[in-house]
Amino acid sequence: MPLLNEQTSKWMREKEYIAYLGALALLFSYAEMFLPRTLPFFRLGLGNVVMLLSFTLPFPSYILLSVIKAFAASLMAGTLLTPFFLLSLGQSVSSAIVMYTLYHLFSWRNSGKIRFISLYGISIAGASASSVVQIALASLYLGEGTYALLGPMVLFSLFAGILTAFMALHLHIPQIAPTLSENASKICLHKKSFVVTTAVVIAIAAVFILMLDDLKILGVCLVASVIAQRVSGRKILLTPHLVMWLFVVFANILVPSGKVLYSVFSFGITEGALLVGILQAMKLSAVSALSQCVASLRPEGDSLVALTLKYFRGLSNAMRKTNGNIIKKIKFALSSKCLV
Repeated sequence: MPLLNEQTSKWMREKEYIAYLGALALLFSYAEMFLPRTLPFFRLGLGNVVMLLSFTLPFPSYILLSVIKAFAASLMAGTLLTPFFLLSLGQSVSSAIVMYTLYHLFSWRNSGKIRFISLYGISIAGASASSVVQIALASLYLGEGTYALLGPMVLFSLFAGILTAFMALHLHIPQIAPTLSENASKICLHKKSFVVTTAVVIAIAAVFILMLDDLKILGVCLVASVIAQRVSGRKILLTPHLVMWLFVVFANILVPSGKVLYSVFSFGITEGALLVGILQAMKLSAVSALSQCVASLRPEGDSLVALTLKYFRGLSNAMRKTNGNIIKKIKFALSSKCLV
């Protein structure tokens, strides 16, 4: 019996720490929302800073953290119920496997310094793997035209990998999760049954929308989804939808299909490709709005998701309490031993 209690206590401490790391990934994803962004796939992936500082975790816990990071990023971006979540999940897990393998197979420590391969090399390798997986998975939904972005994305991943490694080298993550005050626990207001039921209903609605091919019905669903987002208390931002529409339509018209409507030099915009692009864009806009509804849910209890959200609220509160640039704010939040 004492051994069982000890194992239970150890798992609770590990779960709290993973939830804290997941909240940090959510915090970095939240901070990234304030940076300019022009295309859906071109993200800096600041959540990878947490992954670069968590190599001491056991492999199963590290992979679990990568799943939480994908969930957190999709939650912030409003893509949790869209095909983009599968992209985020695939790239996050594959990137984690690459980085964890490189760190533990090809690095050794001497006086605290990594040899054979630097943290910059590990970060760039992980970012590159992420780009390749994202494009490969995106092509399954958006078509082969997506491969036109592979080259620019790999170059962008070079910059993103260097930036995340630089931040990781200048930040320190505590080895023990900070204490949560009672105020931090008050964010979880919804009963587990309500959260599960609501999430299932929203997920079913999202699947139904993704299966539609009628423009009129899709239009009605899009309006209803936006209204649901507003009712749930989430802000409606038009820019992300506009950027997504432009990208999805452009990716589709790169692969001609059907009657040529317009010609620009030797390139023709075809009716079939344009229609498919509009249909896909409407679907993604509608399910993105529904994803924002999911983001408004606050589960009670001590589940991994509930704990992650509690820590995130505490970290974001701590970050808002200090002045200065984003690095200074994050450092202050990381140094907090009690989150309120």
